[in-house]
Amino acid sequence: MINVSEVSATQGLQQQLLKDSQVDISMKFGFLGLGMGGCSIAAACADIEMGKKNMKYPYTSLLINTNKVDLDKIEAKNSLIKKMIIGNGKGAGRNLSVGEEIFKDNKEKILNEVKTQFEGSDFIWIVAGLGGGTGTGSIIQAAELLYRNGFQKKFGLILTLPRKSEGRTVLSNALERLQTITKLMSSALGSVIVVDNQKLYDYYTDYHPNASVSDYLKFSNQYVAETLHELNIVTASFKPYGEYHFDSSEFENLIKTPGILHLSKFSVPANSVDTEQSLTYVKKLEENIHNGVLSDGFKIDKASRLAISIVSNENNAKRIFNMQFNNAIEHKVKEISPIASERPVAQYQYDIRNRNEVYFYAVFAGLSLPSSIKELIVENQKLEELENAINEDEDDVLSALSGFSRSTKKEIIEDDPFNSLDSTKKKNEDKKDVDPFDLI
Repeated sequence: MINVSEVSATQGLQQQLLKDSQVDISMKFGFLGLGMGGCSIAAACADIEMGKKNMKYPYTSLLINTNKVDLDKIEAKNSLIKKMIIGNGKGAGRNLSVGEEIFKDNKEKILNEVKTQFEGSDFIWIVAGLGGGTGTGSIIQAAELLYRNGFQKKFGLILTLPRKSEGRTVLSNALERLQTITKLMSSALGSVIVVDNQKLYDYYTDYHPNASVSDYLKFSNQYVAETLHELNIVTASFKPYGEYHFDSSEFENLIKTPGILHLSKFSVPANSVDTEQSLTYVKKLEENIHNGVLSDGFKIDKASRLAISIVSNENNAKRIFNMQFNNAIEHKVKEISPIASERPVAQYQYDIRNRNEVYFYAVFAGLSLPSSIKELIVENQKLEELENAINEDEDDVLSALSGFSRSTKKEIIEDDPFNSLDSTKKKNEDKKDVDPFDLI
């Protein structure tokens, strides 16, 4: 479960940092949005604003959809965001084949837009909501397009998982496409970020029960965008404390690592951190690593690479960032992910007067798919069994109906009573004496 107070705290820090003209980013991201869900997140990412001169909007995006109405609904502040309709503008009807074919038919036109829009990008995220027709149907085609046209090892995926209540068509579409994506994860793709809609939806409805669905969608899109941006500025905007540092080039290596990229962030009051009592912060670190912010259910011990960044103001940094603190964090991280080839613990200090928290950021790369996908498989199987059972009941009726044949009564034709009189008369006439000479 997402902790609402920690979400507010880290977002509060980010909002203050965004106003700082000294804040920078590690990488220039480009976002290729596919379908309604993917376009909404990609637009939110490109709408992130910064205070740095000549970098009000550090990111760019290309939004591609087959449904003109859905695409027109997306209102973006960043004038550099490009929208592109493919097909007849009426959508793909949650049909994977239709979405895929429309993308194929427009591949050359899309490639030209991609090259123009992402010319200055360091890394491109293909963003799609799994379950629909356009985003889910075209994501493999989009990945192949980038892979074969100069973007190899320079792109990854951001995928949103459907909620369990969205029906069998949506779940089946998502699971079918995930089967293909897993075959490409170790060779053709950089990192894949999984956004668990069920996780975010449950959190939001718990704390905002009277909000609308559109409120939730706006929240989730911004939450994904702000989380990714916050991690992108940590390594480029703070003064390293001591010799431990996780720089922008290491961050780039991390997000280019094949497999799932798992993100975690949280904060604690500085006065709650007792460096002589490691349980005051180490246990919370472990809990938040497993809980994550966008998804959970990962086997963290399988991580091939990770990084921990810890940020505090200058006065608290002097007290907290000592050998005891560092050793306790390093020991716990090694315990959690023993086979990771890299696991730096970097410490930074910030200069914001009215903030007195210690902020923790954790990124784990090279993971396998989360357990929530297994839950979607189980739910899909339940729906399939239910559908089959209902269809069997209907088939019984149809079977009985097909075996029905109407029995008809034999028609009784009544004789004319006067006909019988004529018959008797005729018989009497036949009984007249025969002329014997007629017989000679």
